Formats: sequence, structure tokens, C-alpha cells
Amino acid sequence: MPDPQREALRQEMLAEIRLLDTPPEREFDALARLAQRMLGTSMSSVTLFDAERQWFKARRGPLAPETERGPALCAAVFESEQPVMVGDACTDERFADSRFVTGAPHVRFYAGVPVRARRPDGEAVAIGTLCVLHDEPREPAPADLEALGDLGSLADALVDARAAALRANEVSEALRTAVEELERERRQLKQAEHMARMGSWRYDLDRNVTIWSDGVFAIHELPPGGGVPEGEIMNHFPEPDRAAFLTAVARTLDTGEPFEMDADFVTARDNRRRVRCSCRIELSHGRAVALIGLIQDITEQHDLERKLRHQARTDELTGLANRREFNRVLDQRIRTARQDGGDPAVLLIDLDGFKAVNDRLGHAAGDDVLRRVGERLTAVCGAGCLAARLGGDEFAVVTPTGMTDEQVTALAKRLLRDLRMPPGGAMSAPTVTASIGYARSRADDRDRDALLHRADAALYDAKRRKRRSGWPEAGDRGERRSGPASDIEAVTPSPTVDAS
Repeated sequence: MPDPQREALRQEMLAEIRLLDTPPEREFDALARLAQRMLGTSMSSVTLFDAERQWFKARRGPLAPETERGPALCAAVFESEQPVMVGDACTDERFADSRFVTGAPHVRFYAGVPVRARRPDGEAVAIGTLCVLHDEPREPAPADLEALGDLGSLADALVDARAAALRANEVSEALRTAVEELERERRQLKQAEHMARMGSWRYDLDRNVTIWSDGVFAIHELPPGGGVPEGEIMNHFPEPDRAAFLTAVARTLDTGEPFEMDADFVTARDNRRRVRCSCRIELSHGRAVALIGLIQDITEQHDLERKLRHQARTDELTGLANRREFNRVLDQRIRTARQDGGDPAVLLIDLDGFKAVNDRLGHAAGDDVLRRVGERLTAVCGAGCLAARLGGDEFAVVTPTGMTDEQVTALAKRLLRDLRMPPGGAMSAPTVTASIGYARSRADDRDRDALLHRADAALYDAKRRKRRSGWPEAGDRGERRSGPASDIEAVTPSPTVDAS
């Protein structure tokens, strides 16, 4: 009985070389013909064995294309993987009862050698035989078996060549598939770069050479075939972002930590962009060999985010800062005051006569008044001050920490004058004026709520004194609680002041 493990290995090798059930081939036919001629027999074959049958890759004489494996004389050679020669099969107990001996083709003399295939690890495994058969007995001659063995070596070489060709084809096919896959991935990456407005780059530290993907050329508005402008790369980053980028690269080389940053960017066509850059070290055997990274055009995203931030911080009607932005800036300046000792001031502004405009002329006229107030606040306040609409007809101004009381008072008086306006020239509604109260932060009271409370009390005091003076249409602010008279600065217009 054949060894099951060895038999499984032989069948595996037979399947691997894909020779079974293939069309005739000239080289194998020539081997069978040469073996028949050299040994002077009536039959010869190159035989392959699968689990159930013997199949002739090449045959000479009255042999069927294939037979069952059991009674085949070649099975002894295949299973032992050793040469076999028998002078008279009728007298050999191994073959005497075989139907190929007792019946056609009436084999008497037989000689066979294994045909082997070599595994990648070098081990030779039998997959079949090269044999000669004759219908008359003869005296075995060692020279005949030796000659057959030489021909068997040629058969081995043919099989190995076929196996090598198959493996080469497999490698070639795998390489072709890999190249196609790489090309497909390259196209997909190129498409992804295009859609994401992104590109990759690599800077070789040893050769001082930079490689860009097509996406990087597109961001720079340069042709991909034109080469990387090595000496001009950093010119696309205006200061201070150029210095920030170079500092980040130096830190990455020093510490090995990657970085990501957003920067302003100017293309080769002088178009301004906003880009996001990333950088990390490429290591080989523990040594830094390159810097690699990505660059992405985020101009649209940046502009949208800036627009959304502006919308979130801006009053839509007047274009001034809204209450949220006012509170943010005021908190920021109070924090700065705690650090450097400055004192920002807050001016609260309330429009007098505005309700009558809405009641008599409608909200469109009222909105026009509010827009004009926004324009005048913007024109008067200038750099450093933040003008805001807190809601309705309430406005506010935050001054820089460095403004003196005299400067704040002068600003308030100018606002009182510039915010006096008729509603679109109509005579049926009162002139809109303003009342202003302001307060400064103090070293012992730097808190937003406290500061606004004191400014609000000052505004109430201004409106109260305005009503006493007989100023028309001062409005009703009786709902406000008055603050303490001390530490409150109030500015009240005089009826004789031209507030146009």
C-alpha cells in the first residue's frame, strides 16, 4: 500500500504542474519514441498517475489512452519511486496476475523509471513514469535500465521546465495584476486628490529632492510635467506663515513629532489661497530618510467658515456686532485689563423717539433708521472700538483699554451729535436722538455683569435728566432700576446742541 502522506504529496505536485489531460506535446512524444528505439521494444510511454488511473502523456505501440491504476505495471515504479525492470512478467509474482500481462497487450518484458517534478524547496517527487514494454520476454540488462534512466532525466527536465514556466507565468500574471491594481489605485488616488483638492509630497533628506503628486502641482497652478520648483517652494507662503512652516519642519526633524497647520498661500498665477499642510518623518532602519506630507486647498472651506463666523457674530440688519460678539470682546478686554492694568469702557446707547417711527411710519422706516445708526456708529468709532447692536433700539460700544475719560466723553458727545436724525425726512414723526451712559471697569470690579449694570444705571440717569430738561420724545425707560450715583459717568445732550 502506498504511503498516504507521500501519495498526497505526489498528487499535489501533479496538480501543480497541470500536465494531466493535456494535448500531446512533441518533446514528450520524442522521448517515448527514443526510449522505444533505444531499447528495441514494441511499446513505450510517458505515464502520469492520479488517484484512480494511469494516463499516457505520450505512448508508442498498442496502448490505450488511459487505464485503471490498480493492475498497471507502472504503478510499482510510481509508488516506490524506484526503477523497476522485469525480464518476464508472467514469472514475477507482482505482475503475473495483471490483466495487462494475461491479456492485451500481453506484456512480458517491462522496464520503467520514475518521472519526477521538483518542488520549490528542491525535493523531487514522482508524478509518473517513463517505461518500455515488450510482448516477448528478454534477459534484463543493466545497460538498458541505465539508458532508460538517462531518458528519464530528460523527462524530469521537461517537467521542471514546464513547472518553471508555469511559475513564471503565475509570477508574470501576479505582477501584471499588481501593476493593473497599482494603476487603478493611482487613478483612484488622482481622482480623490482632485475631488479633495489635495496632493502628497516627499522630500528626500539625502538627495535634497522633492517629489510632488499631480494634486500638489494643481494647487500651485503649475503643469505636472514642468518639474518641482525646488528653490521657490517656500515663496508660495507669505510671511508670517512661511516662518511658521519652516519652524514646524525644524521641530519635526528635531523631535520626530508630525505637525499640521493652516497657512495662507499664493499660487504661481498669483491667486491667493488657504491651504492645510501636514508633515511627518519617513524612517528607514530607524533613520530619517525623508519628510512626507499632504497639502490641501481649503480656501472654500476657510471662506465658508469665516463667513459663518461673521454671520454668527454680526447683526444682520445693521452689520454691527451682535450681543454674543459684544460679550465675547468685552470679556476678552476685561481679561486683558486684569493683566496689564488697563480699563476698557462700555457705552450703552438707547434711541429716543424710535418707537414713534415704527408706530407712525412702519417697520421698514424703523429698519432704515437702525441701518443708518449702524453706519454712523461704524464711521465714528473707528479702529479699536467695537460697536454692537444688542437688540431692538439698544446699541453699545466697547472702547480699547487705553482710552482716557476725556476721549471716551468726546466719543460719546460725537455719537450724541451724529445719531440725531430725522426718519427719512418725514415731518410726521419725531427726530430720533440718542441717550448714552457709560462706565469703566475698575481694578476692584473687573466683571462684565457689574460693568454693564453700572453703564445701564448711567444710561438711566442720562435719560432721566434728559426728560427733566424737557427734551422731546425722550422715551420711557422707567422700567430700568437706577444705580448708585457714584462711579457713574452720564452724558446727556442739551436741547441747544445741534445733534444732526
